[in-house]
Parts: sequence; C-alpha cells; structure tokens
Amino acid sequence: MKRVRPSSLLSFSLCFFASATFGQITPIVGQQGTAAATTHSITCRASFGPTYVMVAPVTTPPYSAVQESSTVQTLADGTHITRKPMSEKIYRDSQGRSRTERAFCQGLAGAPDGIIVEIRDPVSGYSYILDEQNHVAHRFVLQVRHPTPTTAPAIRNAGPEVVAKTVMPEGALKPTITTESIGSQTTEGVMVEGTRTTRIIPEGLEGNDRPFSIVSETWTSPELQIVVLSKNSDPRNGERTTRLSNIDLSNPILSLFQPPADYKVVDETDRITLTFTRE
Repeated sequence: MKRVRPSSLLSFSLCFFASATFGQITPIVGQQGTAAATTHSITCRASFGPTYVMVAPVTTPPYSAVQESSTVQTLADGTHITRKPMSEKIYRDSQGRSRTERAFCQGLAGAPDGIIVEIRDPVSGYSYILDEQNHVAHRFVLQVRHPTPTTAPAIRNAGPEVVAKTVMPEGALKPTITTESIGSQTTEGVMVEGTRTTRIIPEGLEGNDRPFSIVSETWTSPELQIVVLSKNSDPRNGERTTRLSNIDLSNPILSLFQPPADYKVVDETDRITLTFTRE
C-alpha cells in the first residue's frame, strides 16, 4: 500500500448496519509533485467490528441483485443537486449466507478503485471482511442473538446496542403518522406489496414556521422477504430512492461465501480498519 504525506490523509470511520447502508466515502485529494508533473493521492479508510445477526441458520429464498441508491435535492430557487449514486452487489443463498460488494474508494472519474466485500455465513459461524488490496480475509466469530418478546429488536449486524427512548412531556407537539397500503405490482420481475407512510411535522416542532410532510414508500417482496424498492421524500434532505435490479432467483455458488484460496485468513476480535490508497 502506497504511503502519502500525512497532510493529504483524512480518516473515515464507517459501521455496518442492518439495512446494509454503507456510508459513501468521499475521496480526499492530496497534491504531490511539481507544477509540471502533479499527482493526486486518494486515501479512504473504513472500520469494522464483530458482526451480529438475530437468527441462527435458516432456509431462505436465494437471490442476487444490484442495489442502487440515489438522492436528488431541490433548493429553494429550484436548483436540483443530484448526488453520485451508491451501488452494491448482493447475494444470498438458500442457507442464509450473504455477500455484499460495495465501492470502497472512488476515483475522480467516479469509477470505484477499491471494493469492500462482506460475507456472513451462519452455517460456519463466521463473518468475513475481505481486503482485496492486500489479499487478507479478516474473520470474526458470528454472534447470534435470539430475540425475545421482552427485548427490543436489535439492528442486524450492528455493534453493541444502545437503546434510547425519548419521553415526550404531556401536551408537547408530536408528529402525526399515517400508514396505508398502496397495493401490489410487479417490479424487476417479482411481485411486491407497497406501503406508504406519511409523517407530518407540526408547526414549531423543529423550529419550522409551517407544517411539512415526510413521505416514504416501501415495496416489499413477500416471497423473498426483502425490500425491492423504497422512496423517501423529505424536504430537508431531498428525495432518496433505493432499488434492486438484475434480480436473479437462482442459488449463488458456494465459493462466493468463502474467502478466495489465495487470501490469508486472520482471526479478529476487536475492530479493524481497512485503508485504500490510490495515486
């Protein structure tokens, strides 16, 4: 891995959560060389800890797909800001194993130069973070938590739980939340059922001088038990759309859920940090 001057580095610490939302990493550019020959170094870092799941190995409908998330924000003057889409590949087999491939460090042209691969294998009892640049498989013992009726549901794949409960004083302003079914349809070749949730923020709750609404649509496949399409419209943050495409219902090959043969397997118990540097 190449070394760059400390002034050109900025660390990023990321955590995996249930929705598999991997925070987008923005390249940090440091200039090196003379005016006649200037090079750019980009360094990205992400940290990972032990993986938690809520269930033991179970039979699951297999699939593979590409998930893409995009955000469009509209400013007060009508200007639209479209953020670079985040894309990842997802695999799940019939034994509950899963694999996710995400762009780790994107180049200036938008093409990812690094990939983070996360594997969860409840059959073997391990999860892996694959460092493709150094050919290292960081292996964690997969922690299984069984939910009980008296405990709050944990976030899948999150670290130690911190449950915060806000108690609203009597008479305080509260959002109004309504949920409705919006029917069923076929999306990407699978049948999905839709739900729309509208959250109305009353005047004054967040310093707003008038009420505003946050609207979310979720289209779920009962067969696959996954969200195929979701849309969230929030005037504070814009419109975010996440969709699955290229859905394949065949069972992925077993080798996708194992470290490659030429990788060194390192057992881990504490958090690790992966660093990717490109010139």
